[in-house]
Amino acid sequence: MLAHLHSLLPGVRVNVDAEPGPDRGAFQIGSERYRMEGGRSEYVILARLTAGQSGEARPVFLFCGQRAITNQAATRYLARNHERLARKHGNNSFALLLKVVNSQAYGPDVVEVVTDITRAAQTPLPTPAVVPRNPHRAS
Repeated sequence: MLAHLHSLLPGVRVNVDAEPGPDRGAFQIGSERYRMEGGRSEYVILARLTAGQSGEARPVFLFCGQRAITNQAATRYLARNHERLARKHGNNSFALLLKVVNSQAYGPDVVEVVTDITRAAQTPLPTPAVVPRNPHRAS
């Protein structure tokens, strides 16, 4: 699934490290990093993408959250705001970064729009430099 996300939104990386740490599950969008604070501050990407020729294009909505509750929050956000989003974006693709606030207390009900990430998400991230495992030094 993450390989598909990267092909659809090349400017987004998700840290999928299995080891616990502050960047586990973090989103990198452009030069910004969005870390999850479980139960307090979690992020989800809500994107409307279109595929196919312009006359036969079909929209697809993508929810990519740091936890299951964030995907539920994005779904509810879309259901409540679909008319406003349609007026603002028309038939164009878009990507928004949403923040689910204090899900421990409020569940998926308190959602804030952090920013419109459409341009950043469509701009490929630079490829990280690969460091050789056994670098040879010149003497």
